[in-house]
Amino acid sequence: MPIDAAAERLARFLEEQSYVEVYGHHDADGIAAASLICHALWRRGAGFRLRVVDRVPALDSEVPTLLCDLGAGLEDLPAHVAVLDHHAPAARGDGVVLNPHLVGLDGERVLSAAALAYRVANRLASCRDLAGLAAAGVLGDGQAFEDENAAILNEGMTDGVLQVERGVALPGNSIAEQFELAIDPYLPGISGDRGRVRELLRASLGEEGPALDLLLSLVVLDTAERAAPGALETLWGDRVLCLRERPGDARTLAAVIEACGKAGRGGLAASVCLRAPGAADDAWSVATAYRQRVIAAVAGAMPAEEAPFVYRIADGTLASDVAAALAGPLGGPVLVGAGSDGMVRLSARGDGTVPLGPLVRQLAAEAGGTGGGHTRRAGGVVPEGAFPQFAAAFAEAVGA
Repeated sequence: MPIDAAAERLARFLEEQSYVEVYGHHDADGIAAASLICHALWRRGAGFRLRVVDRVPALDSEVPTLLCDLGAGLEDLPAHVAVLDHHAPAARGDGVVLNPHLVGLDGERVLSAAALAYRVANRLASCRDLAGLAAAGVLGDGQAFEDENAAILNEGMTDGVLQVERGVALPGNSIAEQFELAIDPYLPGISGDRGRVRELLRASLGEEGPALDLLLSLVVLDTAERAAPGALETLWGDRVLCLRERPGDARTLAAVIEACGKAGRGGLAASVCLRAPGAADDAWSVATAYRQRVIAAVAGAMPAEEAPFVYRIADGTLASDVAAALAGPLGGPVLVGAGSDGMVRLSARGDGTVPLGPLVRQLAAEAGGTGGGHTRRAGGVVPEGAFPQFAAAFAEAVGA
């Protein structure tokens, strides 16, 4: 079944409902995807409730339900539950499943959950003005606008909803914020240091403000020896502007949604996506505080005994972003563990040589926990006492 036919099948399922429980995974892609569907349901006059979660919820009731960016691993899907996900699927049962892997497409590389949701939403109602949300989900999940994803960018530009320009490719509402709050990539000696950022800006001042070429040269000189491999190559590139959304830059929008979701403010993240007045300003304040916490956690990450690339931090809600910062754009390997209440939350990064999703799922199960994820990034939870076993097995498997 082609991806368009699968999207049409999910759209028909939603058309038949007068009310839908919509769940979105608590990251940028999941929240953007769920919000796109809710925009479409609202425009059709259907009722819905949107909730942001970090795992698959209980599915005991018979209320029509849609899982966005989660649920691919369900093995007994009830008929009243639909799944919109791009992770490697195990989902089977009577429910409707939209997943690029099921039609021969690589969901790791193209068709994130938000990209899929954009296709479904436009089959329910006219939603082409929401291309900015889809763009934020695509970038938030680390995908590029190529192949199947390119249609979103092309349509958005044609409709005057999206615009592309070259510039500093970091989230932030100003150049100072872009560097001070940088976590992906993380810039040692610059990220989190407002004084150093101001010094660099002053040193690069021209008649019309900071000269970007000089500023970037100073940043490279300042952090090259300590930055992760490949990090400095990502500082400059295409910026996708979302002319109907706030924030109006797709990377910044994704960063705000992601930070609010990870900080336990999923409702605020969804409010930004649903264009609630005033939500963007409140959400940026939450995102700023969250990114500052990530920077502090990276600086304070403690090397573990199991391998040179295994670290422990205190706050499990930061594990994913800390792992990404420590791994850098080339992908690690890195394993971060954060313990709480007798359990350790895990986040792993790799270069794709060893698919991490299946590996972490297997090793976590052997350690008495759960896990899974993508080829280059994965996560899970294991008992505290089993973490050394898990970390040692992970280090052996990735061969580092």
